[in-house]
Amino acid sequence: LAVPLLVCALLLLLAGVALRLLRHRVDLQLIQPALQQHRRLLENLDFSSTVIDMAPVGICVLRRSDRALLLSNQLLRDWLGEEGEHSDWLAPWRGHAGERGRGLEFTTRDGRQLQVLHAACRYQGDDVLLCVFHDISRHRQAQAALSSARQAADAANQAKSAFLATMSHEIRTPLYGVLGTLELLGHTSLDARQSQYLRTIESSSSVLLQLISDVLDVSKIESGQLSLEPAAFSPRELTESVLRSFAASATCKGLQILVCTDPCLPTRVLGDADRIRQVLGNLLSNAIKFTEHGRVVLRVRQVQREGESSVLAWQVTDTGVGIAAEEQARLFEPFRQVRGAASAQGTGLGLSISDRLVRLMSGELQVVSEPGLGSSFSVRLPLPVLAAAEDGPALLPEPPILVRGRDRELVDSACGWLCRWGANAQPLLGDPALLDHDGAILMDGEAGMPLAWAGPRVVASIEGGDQPTLAADGSLVVTLHGMTAIGNALANLQRQRAAQPETTRVAPPRPLGLRVLAVEDNPINRVILAEQLRTLGCDVELAQDGVEALQRCREQSFDLVVTDINMPRMDGHALARQLRDDGNLVPVIGATANATAEERERCAASGMQGYLSKPIDIARLRKALTALRQGDPA
Repeated sequence: LAVPLLVCALLLLLAGVALRLLRHRVDLQLIQPALQQHRRLLENLDFSSTVIDMAPVGICVLRRSDRALLLSNQLLRDWLGEEGEHSDWLAPWRGHAGERGRGLEFTTRDGRQLQVLHAACRYQGDDVLLCVFHDISRHRQAQAALSSARQAADAANQAKSAFLATMSHEIRTPLYGVLGTLELLGHTSLDARQSQYLRTIESSSSVLLQLISDVLDVSKIESGQLSLEPAAFSPRELTESVLRSFAASATCKGLQILVCTDPCLPTRVLGDADRIRQVLGNLLSNAIKFTEHGRVVLRVRQVQREGESSVLAWQVTDTGVGIAAEEQARLFEPFRQVRGAASAQGTGLGLSISDRLVRLMSGELQVVSEPGLGSSFSVRLPLPVLAAAEDGPALLPEPPILVRGRDRELVDSACGWLCRWGANAQPLLGDPALLDHDGAILMDGEAGMPLAWAGPRVVASIEGGDQPTLAADGSLVVTLHGMTAIGNALANLQRQRAAQPETTRVAPPRPLGLRVLAVEDNPINRVILAEQLRTLGCDVELAQDGVEALQRCREQSFDLVVTDINMPRMDGHALARQLRDDGNLVPVIGATANATAEERERCAASGMQGYLSKPIDIARLRKALTALRQGDPA
């Protein structure tokens, strides 16, 4: 009996141990991990709830089936209020959530602008929409402020444009009266003293006109209204023309002024010649202004050529006061002037305008200068090359041409151009008496030392003109600053016409003989315009506005109508349109003080054949009338 009981006790003990071990194993492998997972789930849930409540955006969860609200954070409840009949929870966003497209916007009852983004997901066994709300009120306010500022800026630009047009008209109109009268006065008989007074007044008036143009150009550039007008031009002729316009002022200061052009220049390029002329004019004006002795040189050369594309470089060098390095960094700022004794001259606008114009033409303007040594300004512009026939004089290989001058650079340039035009040209080196020149022609620049030369000679001088004149020693005298004039004179001598040069005296221009109706509301300018037209040999009728002009055109026949644009009762545009409506095809030229590209376009759109900006001089008036007479636009 004792043995079975002992066995039973042992079995019970083993069973207890086994159960304890099993319980411990279950606790370790099942219960504890389950408890830990449960705690983690609770922690995650608590963390997620905290994140949702602390999020800087509104968050809610909607059941997809019925749009029931399952979850929301406090921020969203603050924005939308507690869910109820009169809260923003019932706004249209709730019904549209989940539709095609990921976002929508709505405004709450208190004016808050919210953007709603949504995404489909699962939550607690349901298909739900997770909705996130962003407060975009400040963003929309910033956008509205930006739009308002943009509109204000546009309005300011429009007002600025209107002001520019008004100021241009109001200033140029009386200036036309001054300059036009001075020009007419110059065609009368004046003694030497009166002529000097007249030149002084004309010079001062031209400075005033340039100042007005500079100020208007700065305003146009700042308002984005300055546009380029590309056209074909000769870079050599443009460069020489610019320099000639400053030759007198340089000579008056005792300065040597030279132009050196690269014989490899293209014949024709495409660009805004007037703006390039303006840039070079500003640079030359400054060079002469700040140079008291020595010389000023204008150069142009081709620095790059690839097919029909080229890069031309103009350079203006002087022996003036120079510019310190610290001044060069701010040299192109508006109204900036170099400090020093001469800095009070001018407005400080020229270089700023030049720099902006060059950048507008996709070029660059650079300066190299040392105080006391002088300055060098360089302009590089990319300009398309146009196909064009050689426009220089046709020279012959024989007789040869010897070129003499005190500046070797100019001598080499002249030889290059003469060879390009067909001549056999070379520098004159050594004593000509020892040379076997075999009937050669001498092209004598301002070499300084006189030279005994028995053969034919062309003298290039700063006093010479485009047309050759016969000197007392039989030489032909032409301008030093024009290769075409030099070439033409040499061509005359090569063809044995030196004894009777065709151009020893320039014939006066022929009268145009046109019957012109001049329309101008300003009485002073009306008289000046009439006198200018009569100086050109025109028969002139006058009208003070468009209404009177229209009546004159219906009663009489005219070859041309020159009309002001801004006039009472009927302006120039309305006059041109009415003439076309009447079937009257008389050419019309608009004369306006509003010197803008937009005004030129309006003139063309109204049916005018030409456009002149005031103040008008006789030369430009003749050019416009001659062009119309030949069938070209003025």
